[in-house]
Amino acid sequence: MKSVKNLIVPFIILVALSLFAAVYFIADGIAKKKANENVDGLITVFECDEKDVTKIAVFNTQTGYTSAVKCTADGSGNVICEFAGDDYSASEKYSQSKLLSFVNAMTRIYSSHKINAEGRMADYGLDNPKFNIIIDTVSGTTKLMLGNITPDGQDCYLCAEGSSDVYMVDVSKELYAELKGIDFFESITVEIDYNDVKTVHFDRKSDGLSLDAKVSVSSNGMAVFELYAPYVHGTSGYFGNMFDTLSHFYIDEFVAIEASELQQYGLDVPAYHFVFNMNNGEKKEFFFSKPISGYYYGYMSGSTKYFKISEYILTGLDINETILIDPYICYCYAKDYTTIIGTYKEKTFKFELDVPNGNSIVSEDSRVSLDGRNAKISDSAGRSYCSLLFESIACIKIGGIEIAEKTKPASAAELTLTFIDRNYVTTVYEFYPKDSDSYYVFKNGEYMNFYVYATEIFNDGGSDTYNYGYWRAYELLNQAISDNMNGIYDL
Repeated sequence: MKSVKNLIVPFIILVALSLFAAVYFIADGIAKKKANENVDGLITVFECDEKDVTKIAVFNTQTGYTSAVKCTADGSGNVICEFAGDDYSASEKYSQSKLLSFVNAMTRIYSSHKINAEGRMADYGLDNPKFNIIIDTVSGTTKLMLGNITPDGQDCYLCAEGSSDVYMVDVSKELYAELKGIDFFESITVEIDYNDVKTVHFDRKSDGLSLDAKVSVSSNGMAVFELYAPYVHGTSGYFGNMFDTLSHFYIDEFVAIEASELQQYGLDVPAYHFVFNMNNGEKKEFFFSKPISGYYYGYMSGSTKYFKISEYILTGLDINETILIDPYICYCYAKDYTTIIGTYKEKTFKFELDVPNGNSIVSEDSRVSLDGRNAKISDSAGRSYCSLLFESIACIKIGGIEIAEKTKPASAAELTLTFIDRNYVTTVYEFYPKDSDSYYVFKNGEYMNFYVYATEIFNDGGSDTYNYGYWRAYELLNQAISDNMNGIYDL
């Protein structure tokens, strides 16, 4: 049996080798090569330290374009890269990390297979290669040529000038060879602080939707959006999520689009438009196409660059309007109100609440009454009928949106809900028949531009005490108060 000491030494060596391999792969990953490209046993076609590189140039023989990166080492030994391709622009900023990734990819070339192609260079696209790669280092110049991609699409063929040896190297080498100046642009990071935002706007061409909202920041730092056009109402989390994405936005992939190509990319008439109106009067605008092959193409105000982002990043752009807004007519919390009065034709109820902060409507410290009678009645399972009534009132869903200049009808509303809050502020909701199945809703005498379905008022959920219209919930609570036994009433 081997001693523990004899086992420890190989184990330490194994751990050290594992750590070395992990660091090597992470560093090499920036060049986007296959994981197995550095495994022992592979052929080293070309390798040098980027500190020794002075320039790398890639000439595309089919287009006549040359991409080039110059390299210098500073006093600390760090490599500084400078883009020097045919489409260099002094007004653009180029990313050091992207340029260094290119240098790393072109100075570390390994192969799993070598072919003697003497007299058969054309078979591999190397008699007239698409790319000529010239690598200048402090010790000399190396010229490499890239040919066809292998039938499986995983590799491409490469050879050195003056040699008939052909190597299969990772296809990422060709992807790097195809890069142009736009691919090295410095990424754009958009950071918008909601404390600096006054209002936001969103519109889309598919259905003509246009929404404007005021922005405020709550005590916990969350942005709150309140619509002011085309109607006054709250928004849902989906609305906020759309703007949150753009308020902290990272643009990394740019696209060269000519004016004649805007229609092809859906940017001649952008499908989506976002605006942040800042407190200082500035505007930050974003324009996007419809999704094309998994991407949104777009541009932003103040920039001439077109970019693309995954449709998985920018979500919710086609969500129905009734989901983007607060889905309820009068969502509220029991702790904020003292009285809710409901009327239906000649019938009336008065629902009175005294719910301390931090307590629920059914807590021991809460007081709830209906028409002066104790309303804290439950079924045998513990479901509270006063909770059912309050939830049914607070969660009256918007059935649809109908934008119109409607004046308050001369006739009385068929139903009303009057809310009195702890500060004695009164809010009145009135329901006027739209048709046999729905009601227009007015708030304090103004049309809300919404209607609700009658089921939100008169639906009888039967034994399902989570599915009642608010008037039926009132009738059920009224019956429970009359017929309960020691505070318990079962249907």
